[in-house]
Amino acid sequence: MIKITSRSGLIILFTVLCGVSGHLNACSLVPLLEAFEASDTEVSAPVMPGFKVAGIERGSDDGNFGSCSDFGFITFKLSGNYPPQGYIFERVKGEFEDRLFEPVAVIPSKFVDDNASFTFVWLDGSSNEQEPITFTVSIVAVNGAGERSEPQYLEVKDPGVAPSWWKFW
Repeated sequence: MIKITSRSGLIILFTVLCGVSGHLNACSLVPLLEAFEASDTEVSAPVMPGFKVAGIERGSDDGNFGSCSDFGFITFKLSGNYPPQGYIFERVKGEFEDRLFEPVAVIPSKFVDDNASFTFVWLDGSSNEQEPITFTVSIVAVNGAGERSEPQYLEVKDPGVAPSWWKFW
């Protein structure tokens, strides 16, 4: 026989009510990038990429601690046609609060519809106030044989979100 105390009953009731109301939802993202696999059969030289910053979305506080609203997203868009190659992104100048890039060549994952969009995610914070960001990224193409192109340098800027004028504390 199971004995339910008032404390365990309250815990069960709280868990059920939170589950029903949706407050126990967990944040989940599909992989947006995957590692580029070198094949050693590629003979064409890697081509220096032509990326631009397509968008920056900052984290916010939507009041739901289980949502993904505190994530920030930076999307780089590749313009033009390129042979099969991956890209290594590296912050080379400026400060950034989190590790945004891994030191491996990447391509968009199978879950991304646009093969020219490279989206990176970081934990920006659950706040409607965000500091400005300014840094320079180096982007290098890597072909299947592991050869690298000359880098493209791209400046990433976002003005952030200042506190409301009436918030002085």
